[in-house]
Amino acid sequence: MVRSSTRMEKNNRLRILNILGGSKDGGAEKFFERLAIGIEKKRGISQKLIIRKNSSRFSFLNSFIKDINEIKYFYFFNPFCHFRIKKIINEFKPNIILTWMNRASRILPRDNNSNFRTVGRLGGYYKIKNYVNCDYLITNTLDLKRYVLDFGWDQSKVEFIPNFVNKNNNSIIKSKSEKKIVLCMGRFHKNKGIDLLLKGMTFLPNHELWIVGKGKEREHYDNVIKKQKIENRVFFFEWTNNVSQYLNSADVLVCPSRHEPFGNVIVDGWAHKLPVVVSDVGGPRVIVKNKINGLKFRNEDYFDLVEQINKIDKNIKLKKKIIKNGFDQYKSLYSEEIIIDKYINFFKKISK
Repeated sequence: MVRSSTRMEKNNRLRILNILGGSKDGGAEKFFERLAIGIEKKRGISQKLIIRKNSSRFSFLNSFIKDINEIKYFYFFNPFCHFRIKKIINEFKPNIILTWMNRASRILPRDNNSNFRTVGRLGGYYKIKNYVNCDYLITNTLDLKRYVLDFGWDQSKVEFIPNFVNKNNNSIIKSKSEKKIVLCMGRFHKNKGIDLLLKGMTFLPNHELWIVGKGKEREHYDNVIKKQKIENRVFFFEWTNNVSQYLNSADVLVCPSRHEPFGNVIVDGWAHKLPVVVSDVGGPRVIVKNKINGLKFRNEDYFDLVEQINKIDKNIKLKKKIIKNGFDQYKSLYSEEIIIDKYINFFKKISK
């Protein structure tokens, strides 16, 4: 009887094929890792990953997940990639195929007689034509959901589920400087607005800036730093899976993006009881309530950014208020447990 019941439990497992075609270390890729690890912890689920070949990502994920397939040339026009994915689908027999962004969603095989549901996950305003092979879509903001519906998608086929971030692991970097630390984390891309924050640092002489990330804009940042003569107050750190050490060391977190669909780092700040200052755009505009759980500045206006940072230094009562409310919002809306359950419940609801 025990053997029979175990077999039945195995047959009733939800089988999820989780596919990421990107190789960079952006917000979506990092959330893919967190979600995959979170799903793996759940009982009654079998998960298989397909990722574009990336030795550091494979090594990190393989510490938690054993069933990982890598594809070196993950491109739509690579017939081997199509063949490999179809083969894995036929062998694994998933109930759900979850694809991330354009590359993985575009390459999905179309099979009306299949026993699986295909779900595309959007974290940005991508071209909707890349998702024609998806049965359902998940967006991480309500504004993105509206964007998808405007293209004619059925409302019952589009689910809004926000992101979650890792818990605070209480690690810290001890700084010898007496200056306050402004923290900024993200890809070095024009959309992230890090150059605006660098210009603002000229007017924050009692602060130093820690920038965590990497990307093609680094040379531009170095030129701005040199021009503003702030070389001794700006420090760069490579991206790491342990962001707690930076968040626990900082006095304020800034998200200066010119364009930002969601803003994972904002929730990171809330989870680490750090006051956040954000530009009034996209996702940050929606999730941050000014003077309630953070402070906002006008997009591209680094003078207004400086003013908001100074408010945090001068108004202790306001600082405590936005820290408390931010942490409460993280716990009630963006914790791992809540978001993983939303994904699993949605998958169970739509699976064949």
